[in-house]
Amino acid sequence: MHQQAGMHSNRVMVVDHDESTTELIADLLKSEGLAPLCCSASLLSVACIEQMQANLIILDLSLGEPSAALDLIGELRRNPPTRALPVIVNSTNDRLLERLAEPLRDLGCIALPKPFELDDFFSAIQVCLHAGRPQTQFLAC
Repeated sequence: MHQQAGMHSNRVMVVDHDESTTELIADLLKSEGLAPLCCSASLLSVACIEQMQANLIILDLSLGEPSAALDLIGELRRNPPTRALPVIVNSTNDRLLERLAEPLRDLGCIALPKPFELDDFFSAIQVCLHAGRPQTQFLAC
């Protein structure tokens, strides 16, 4: 059993292009006492993220063009209320994660290739929820 996050810091926004993956991740989060906030990629914006008051975002890089995810994270970093919001990016495309390693590092993200080991997934979440925006990490599965 993994350690549960405190009630004040348990809101995790999940954004994935695949609805079944979003639901699966939401179920995993609920099983650990976290409160998933599922958001459609088409509705995702800095204003939406700020309004939902998430403590962490789990963001799939497949939001159309990879630059769309990077642009969104860049906007979060420039916006004072969301500047320190931790972001875990994930993708089934290992080459894409490797190619974006430097920009993701510069944006302070954790990159997690899919499929991922549950221990790696929950460890990344715990780092983010208990330490705020982490130093960039790339978790290999």
